[in-house]
Amino acid sequence: MDNHQHETNHAENEPIHAIPKITIASDGMSAEMTIFPPYYGGAHVTDEEIRKALAEAGVQYGIDEGVIDLAVKKPMYDQSYVVARGLDAVDGQPARLEFKVELGRDSKPKENPDGTVDYKDLGIIENVMQEDVLCVKIPATQGEVGCNVLCVKLQPRPGRDLALPMGQNTKLSEDGLQLLAVCDGQVDMVGSKLQVLNTFTVKTDVGNATGNINFVGNLVIQGNILTGFSVQASGNITVNGWVEDATVIAGGNIVLKDGIQGKGSNSPHIIEAGGFIKSKYIQDSNVKAVGDIESTAVLRSYVLCSGNVNVIGSKGRVTGGRVVARNSINTAYAGGRNIAVPTILEVGNNPATTERYQYLTKQIETMQTQMNSLRPAITMLGELEKSGTLSGDRLDALNQARSAYQAIEENLASLQQEVIEVKEEMDTLGYGYVNIKRTAYPGVRIIIGAEQTQLDTEHTASSFARGETGIYFGPYIG
Repeated sequence: MDNHQHETNHAENEPIHAIPKITIASDGMSAEMTIFPPYYGGAHVTDEEIRKALAEAGVQYGIDEGVIDLAVKKPMYDQSYVVARGLDAVDGQPARLEFKVELGRDSKPKENPDGTVDYKDLGIIENVMQEDVLCVKIPATQGEVGCNVLCVKLQPRPGRDLALPMGQNTKLSEDGLQLLAVCDGQVDMVGSKLQVLNTFTVKTDVGNATGNINFVGNLVIQGNILTGFSVQASGNITVNGWVEDATVIAGGNIVLKDGIQGKGSNSPHIIEAGGFIKSKYIQDSNVKAVGDIESTAVLRSYVLCSGNVNVIGSKGRVTGGRVVARNSINTAYAGGRNIAVPTILEVGNNPATTERYQYLTKQIETMQTQMNSLRPAITMLGELEKSGTLSGDRLDALNQARSAYQAIEENLASLQQEVIEVKEEMDTLGYGYVNIKRTAYPGVRIIIGAEQTQLDTEHTASSFARGETGIYFGPYIG
């Protein structure tokens, strides 16, 4: 009953005792108590009456004994205060990885006083011995169970598990919590996997004496790579000399201590890395990297990367050709006084991501067609199997069809998840920075996402970005 009823639903001057009222929050995580006062000499509320009211309301958990004691000894009438609180569930912590090897070591070469860069000693190798611990997994936790005031258990969400990045020449420890090296070698992160890669050294030029080279691991070329030859490795490639008009493809990083001298962007030869590329200079070549690209000069070349293009040194320049980077392009000079040699600087777009999205959608389409073609046969043969009239040959055909369907279904699920991830990446594209430390000459075209502009005047120490109304520039921010 409310307070008005409490006062009036009695005969005149008949004692009215204090009454506790319990109200439970809609989420069940708290209960409030209001005590209506006594009238005409009625009794104050007792401990037993409060507990009875709580029990009748179903409150069993989180009761505040201090509030009950205070309500009995020093009652505050017609006021609501919390008499019981639930306990929130605590979600589990996700698993995490602790790397025991140094990855992404800072190998930035030293810049000399005259603006040149020394690529002789980069110190990029991380060596490990057999059975070395490469990575440790800290397991996910299950979390802590909660409870509302009605004594209903609240289940936490367990922490998300995380797989150790097991790649080539690595293994799991017996408890599954450590990643170990299977052999001596160089450890590197290739894609999302830790690998221990053996290294093969070519002590001469790659040319007629060696033929083309394709190696599973790291390659060190102590000489040069001559025109027309191909060098491929699943790991890193280091060339102590120069690369002519040749093909160099690495699953990991490429370091060219001299540079690349190709025969123009129309050449079929390419320098391509699954990681970063560092080269003293890049001239008349096609160069592509998943990671960053670093050089002291880029001349009349097509350069593409999913990270940053850094043309380093106080004399670093991009002249002619097209340079495309997902995030930023950084150089001292861009273009030249002769605008007949067009120079295009493009950021915010990643053709590799777009190509991957198109490939995945076509693969998914093909798989769905294959599954559609298998379903009628599986259904028909399945009905015969149920009726017991399926012959031996047809039973084999049914099992093969079911196995093929399941394999396609599993692959399809994997590709559909990758499409989601690639689409999320594509949605973040469209923005980036072009940073010119010294001079950008007239005629340089700058593309940022869907916007572009061509410089008609010389710009000094400027950074270019994309805003709501197009491309704008301001002071150099590199």
